[in-house]
Amino acid sequence: MVAKVNERTSFNISLSYLIQIIAVISIAVFGYANMSERIEKNAREMRNVRGNQNNYIFPDIRQLETKVIKLEKEVIILQTEIEFYKKELKELKKPVE
Repeated sequence: MVAKVNERTSFNISLSYLIQIIAVISIAVFGYANMSERIEKNAREMRNVRGNQNNYIFPDIRQLETKVIKLEKEVIILQTEIEFYKKELKELKKPVE
């Protein structure tokens, strides 16, 4: 026996089940929207990182390179001063004849 669906067909469901079904569907829709928003936010951040990569990373590297060059010059100066003072100390330690 197959039930026919027509305009007088009815469907009985308890109110508590209906509320549970609506709640589950609402939570599922909210969760989907939240995850979709997070995925889109991550995609936007990745596009921004890739787009701004040359603008923000390379100037920092150039600044670091100039600092390294400056520090290397200072190290060379300090090394020559140390060598000079070592020679001075050696001459001071020589016995006087």
